[in-house]
Amino acid sequence: MMKPFIALSLGFGLVLAGQLRAEETWEAGKNYFLIEPVQATTTGDKIEVVEVFSYACTHCNEEAPMIAEMVKRLPANAEFVKIPAQFGFEAWKTFARGFYTAQALGIADKSHAAMFRTVFVDRTINGGSPTFASLAEFYSKYGVSAEDFTATSRSFAIETKLKRNDALIKAYGVDGTPMFVVNGKYRISGQSAGGYDKIEPLVHYLIDKETAAAKGG
Repeated sequence: MMKPFIALSLGFGLVLAGQLRAEETWEAGKNYFLIEPVQATTTGDKIEVVEVFSYACTHCNEEAPMIAEMVKRLPANAEFVKIPAQFGFEAWKTFARGFYTAQALGIADKSHAAMFRTVFVDRTINGGSPTFASLAEFYSKYGVSAEDFTATSRSFAIETKLKRNDALIKAYGVDGTPMFVVNGKYRISGQSAGGYDKIEPLVHYLIDKETAAAKGG
């Protein structure tokens, strides 16, 4: 009577062992890249996991549900941060300004999935040439008037964040989206990981690596 349970347990053990072996094959310079110099993080004593993205990015839209699930499974000692890329494109700059304005007003997270849907499904915002007025109208659904949203977008704080994080993305060596940076030290992409489905185990591998380093391991 115990044989099916034993077989199932052994099967699970083999799967888990296989996953661990797969993690051991992650290689610096192939699956993840060292960032030199290491960049400062914004998450205090927690390990920072950054996604560099854009609402104009097709792959970012496609992978957004997967990333949302990954964030739910991050360990307690890690924190997720979104950084919108600009890359010198006017459309991307507009989306980045809108994101940082929404973040300053406390509505970025609650509107994140809806913005992708508005651009790629409803198509009521033009992903290739969005107007800031269209973004202000979109974000006005979240309890902030379009006028206040626009006024906030022109603040010194937003301008500073746009410039600082544009420089940070360059320091990371990020040249596409979505890309991920773990603790200011490691840069990864879907391509380097071997597919977007491998992003999460690779992120966890690098978090474990940083956790062990912090403990002197």
